[in-house]
Amino acid sequence: MRKKSPEVVSNQFLDLDSDWTDVLAPGAGSSRFSGKGRLRGHFDGASRGNPGEAGAGAILVDDQGVPVWECAQPLGKRTNNEAEYLALLLLLEEVERLGLSADIRGDSRLVVNQVTGRWKINEPRLRELADRAMELLRRTKSSISWVPRDQNAAADRLSNIALDGPEEPARPFRERAAFDQEKLERVAGSIFIAHGTEDYAVDLLHNACTCPAFQRSRQCKHLDAARLRFGK
Repeated sequence: MRKKSPEVVSNQFLDLDSDWTDVLAPGAGSSRFSGKGRLRGHFDGASRGNPGEAGAGAILVDDQGVPVWECAQPLGKRTNNEAEYLALLLLLEEVERLGLSADIRGDSRLVVNQVTGRWKINEPRLRELADRAMELLRRTKSSISWVPRDQNAAADRLSNIALDGPEEPARPFRERAAFDQEKLERVAGSIFIAHGTEDYAVDLLHNACTCPAFQRSRQCKHLDAARLRFGK
C-alpha cells in the first residue's frame, strides 16, 4: 500500500485508514515501471471553493508516453494552491520511492515559479510545502517546469476524479433510453427545451445539455433525440 504524504488529508467522507487511490482511479497507486531511466511526471490540484473540497492528481509516464503510475487523492478542505503543492508532493514521493529521476510538469505558474526560486513565498502554509518539494527535487535529481493547461490534461482528469469519483463510461447510443422527440421545443436557433418531469436546455451547435446525465458522461437521451430529429 502506498504511503500517503503526512500533509495530505483524506476526504472527510472517506475512511482515513484506507488508501482510496484504487477506488478513485482503478489500477493507480502501484507503479508498473520496471526499467531504468528518466520518467516524465505531471501534477494538478483542484479546489472547489478556494478553500473548499480539493483533490490532487498525478501521473508518471515512461519515455514512450505510457502511464506507469497514477494517483487520484482527495485532500479535504484546501485552497487551490495547497492542492497544487500536495499533488506535486505525491508525485515526487513516488519518484523517490522508485529511486529514479523525473522531468516534472505542471500548469500552476505559482508552484513552479516558487519551487524554482523565481517567485517569493509569502504565505507560511505554502513555505513548508515548497521546502518539502525543493528537498525532494534535489534528492531525486528531478526537474520541474511549467506547461499550458492543455498539456497537463491527464493530471487534470485525475484531480477531478479525486473530487467526483470514478468517471462513468459512456453507454453506446443504442443502450440509452429514447426520449420522445415531440417533447423538444426549439426556442432559438440550435437551442431546444426538452420538456418532461424536469425541463432541460439542449444546445445542438455545441453538443451539450443541462441534464445530470450529460454532466456526468457528456451523453444523454435529450441530445440524442435532438440529433435524430434535426439531423445533426
